[in-house]
Amino acid sequence: MPTEQEIFGEYIIQSDIDLGLLQMQILWLLSRKKSHGYELMKDLSVIKRSKVTQGTLYPTLQKLEGLKLIKGEEQDNRIIYTLTDKGRKVMNDSCVEFTRTFFGVFQDFVCEKCVSK
Repeated sequence: MPTEQEIFGEYIIQSDIDLGLLQMQILWLLSRKKSHGYELMKDLSVIKRSKVTQGTLYPTLQKLEGLKLIKGEEQDNRIIYTLTDKGRKVMNDSCVEFTRTFFGVFQDFVCEKCVSK
C-alpha cells in the first residue's frame, strides 16, 4: 500500500478555509456540473444515503457563496450554482487535507479488511 508521501508528495495547502464534509460534497458536485438547489439536494441525498433538507442546504450554499467558493446566478426563475476558481482550489486543498488527516485510518481499515478475508 502506498505511503502518504508517495501519494501527495510535497503538496502544500494554501487555503485557510476549513470545510466540512457537506461543503466539500457540494463543491465536488459543482465541480462536475452547475446545478440548482433542488438538484443538489437530490444528488446529496444519493451520496449521503440520507435526506438533505432545505434548512441545511440553503444556508450552506449561502455560506459558500459568501466565501466566494461558488456563484449563484438566476436563470429561468432558479438560482444556478457554479464553482468558482477559488472554490476549485479550496476543494482540492480540502480533499488533500481530509485524506491526509484520515490516511492512517483508511489504511488500517483497508488492511484489516484484507487480512480478515
